[in-house]
Amino acid sequence: MQKIILFTDSLGAGGAQRQLVGLATFLRQVGYSVKVCTYYDLDFYKSTLDDNQIPNELIPGVDSGKGRILAVRAYFKRENPNWVIAYQETPSLLACAAKILGCNYMLIVSERNTTQNIGMNERVRFFLYRWADAIVPNSYTQSDFLLSHYPWMKSKLTTISNFVDLKRFEFSSRHRRKKPLIVVAASIWPPKNTVGLIRAVKILKDRRASFRIEWYGIVDVSNDYLAQSQKLIKELELEDYINLLPKSKQIQEKYKDCDYFCLPSFYEGTPNVICEAMSCGRPVICSKVCDNPVYVAEDENGFLFDPKNPVSIADTIQRALQISDEKYLSYCSKSREKAERLLSGFFFVDKYITIIEGR
Repeated sequence: MQKIILFTDSLGAGGAQRQLVGLATFLRQVGYSVKVCTYYDLDFYKSTLDDNQIPNELIPGVDSGKGRILAVRAYFKRENPNWVIAYQETPSLLACAAKILGCNYMLIVSERNTTQNIGMNERVRFFLYRWADAIVPNSYTQSDFLLSHYPWMKSKLTTISNFVDLKRFEFSSRHRRKKPLIVVAASIWPPKNTVGLIRAVKILKDRRASFRIEWYGIVDVSNDYLAQSQKLIKELELEDYINLLPKSKQIQEKYKDCDYFCLPSFYEGTPNVICEAMSCGRPVICSKVCDNPVYVAEDENGFLFDPKNPVSIADTIQRALQISDEKYLSYCSKSREKAERLLSGFFFVDKYITIIEGR
């Protein structure tokens, strides 16, 4: 039985962690020996691993710099896995560095975002990927970017989009409210464009549009960007239109209860939250960036806008609110159909198994 360690920074409430926990569960179900290790003590998804009887532990002594590399190397030397699957940038760098320093395992590094520019950090990361056995972006946009700048990666590259638990995020048919509810599920920080959406809400308020938005994304109440966003809502008198709320462990219930899902990010990989909302049968209003148009199509299951332009965001939300009830229900059905076709957990884990088994 092959031993696989899945390695990421923490079990915090992020999309990458959600995918890693799902992958660990799938791999265990098909018979692999699986363990999850992290180096930050955040435990949003720890109970999910415990419920599925998947060992998970914190690597001791991983503070920063050289000490972090040596601690990770010592941990992998002791555990002696056949495979390491690293999610996110820093864990991928650390796993490559540990191989350079003598650890003997096969390594999959997973790219979870789309690179916006190539600085020193990116140059170092992509150079170290020469020690990886497989490079797995979760978006076609990132795969294309890597191939255009680093053609040598071609033999190592496999695009594996995110999966959705189609049973947990089950289809829920509903008629729109007279005052539609729009849900956003994303961390409140600059790349997610909270301020841009707030400015779009002000435009819609001035147009007398009827709706309300619930944004589930507060993790750290000391976040300066959160404070800036809350201040702007108050200054523009939008309290009846948009509410910023803590992240929810029962986000599937929020999808089912809403009329539309929105994600105004400046960039993404493959957003879990869009895929999950589609699985629940919700029309999606989102940025026309990266792989979003692969999943969200105009005149089919959603609406796309320019995230840099609050007027574009406002126009697109207004257009979504104005479609007929018949068209709205059609969008709901087509969202679920696309999720079933593109986002099955079976296809997701089978691609990883193909790499592991060398098929």
